[in-house]
Amino acid sequence: MFNEMSARFSEFVHTEKDSILSDLRKLVESESPSTSPDHLVRTAEILKEMINRITGVSATVDLVDKKPILSATYNDKAGNNILILCHYDTVWPAGTLSRFPFQIHDNICTGPGVFDMKSGIIMSLYAMKFLASFPVKRSISILITPDEELGSEASKDLIIRWARKSSAVLVLEASEKGMLKVGRKGVGTFKVEALGRASHAGLNPEAGINAISEISKIIQDVEKFASMEHGTTVNVGIVRGGTRTNVVPETAEIEVDVRVKTESESRRIEDLFKALKPHDSRIKLSVTGGVERPPMERNDRNYELFRKVQSIGKEIGMPVEACEVGGASDGNFVSAEGVPVIDGMGAVGEGAHSISERIQISETLDRILLLAATLLYLQ
Repeated sequence: MFNEMSARFSEFVHTEKDSILSDLRKLVESESPSTSPDHLVRTAEILKEMINRITGVSATVDLVDKKPILSATYNDKAGNNILILCHYDTVWPAGTLSRFPFQIHDNICTGPGVFDMKSGIIMSLYAMKFLASFPVKRSISILITPDEELGSEASKDLIIRWARKSSAVLVLEASEKGMLKVGRKGVGTFKVEALGRASHAGLNPEAGINAISEISKIIQDVEKFASMEHGTTVNVGIVRGGTRTNVVPETAEIEVDVRVKTESESRRIEDLFKALKPHDSRIKLSVTGGVERPPMERNDRNYELFRKVQSIGKEIGMPVEACEVGGASDGNFVSAEGVPVIDGMGAVGEGAHSISERIQISETLDRILLLAATLLYLQ
C-alpha cells in the first residue's frame, strides 16, 4: 500500500508543483506581521480562499482581539481526530518584501516567512488535496493561528480546545535537516524593577539610593538560577536605568528570558524569582512575569508518536530522526494538556527569523507525502 501511495504521490507532485509554488508565493507576498491586525485580516482572507479552493472545505474564522483564527475539518463525522497546527503570522515588519522578496533559485525558495512557517500551511492544504482520493477513516482538522510569534495570547484557548478533542497533534513548523521535534523548552519572561532614591551625584550623593547598583547585583543573582544539568538557561537580555550621569539613579530594571525543559524546572524558576530580595534593604524590588509557554517535554506520549511517524517514514523511503530544541511553539500548549504532539513536520530549510530564511523545494514537497501518509495510516 505504501508503494502505491508513493507512486501516486509522484504523479500528484508532477501535476501540482507549479500550483503549490504559486500559492506559496501568494501567501508569502501577503505580509502578515503579528503586530498588524490589518495585514492579518488581509492574509486570512487569502487563506480562506485557498482552503476552500485547494481542499473543497469551507474554513471557519474566529475573530479574537481583531485577529482571525482559521479552522477547517475534513471527514468530520469519522472521529479519532488528528489536528494539524499552523500559524500564519511572521516576525517580519510590513515592507520587508522590498528588500527580501520571494524568490526561487534552483531548489531554494526564499522570502519572509517562507520557512517560518507559511510553507507548512501550503503543505497541509495540498496533503488534504492528495488524500481526497484515499479512504480516510478519521477526521482531520487544520487550525491556523495569527499570533504564535507573540506567544499566542489570542489563540491559546482555541489551540487547547482543539487539542483536547484530538488523539494526536502534528505541528507544521519547519525543520532544519528534516528532524522532527519531540521536545521544546518552555519559555518564561520576567521583569525585575528596582526603586531607589534620586539625588545630585556631586552635591549630596549620600542622600541617594542607587538603583543601578542594586540591579547589577540582582543580575548576578538571577544568572545563578540557570542549570546546565537540567537544561535551564537564563538570559538577562535588557537592562534599563538612570536618567543622567550626574543623578544617582532612582530606577533600574532588567528583562530576563528563561528556557526550561521540564515542568518541575518551570516551578523552580518561578519560585526563585518570587523569592528575590534586594541587597540594600532601602530598595523596593518588584518582580513580574512567569513561564508563559509550558515545556513540551520529551515524554513517552510524544516519543511514541514520533516512533509511529518514523515507522511510516521508513515505509515510504523517508527516514526521519528526533531532536529537542530550545525554541517554543504552539505545540508546547498541546503537550501540557497531555495530548501526544510532534513538531517540525513542515518544510525543510533554515534561517528562521533571519534574512537567510529559505526552504529546500524538493525536500519540502516530499514532506507532503510524509504528512499525508501519517494522516492516513497513523494508528
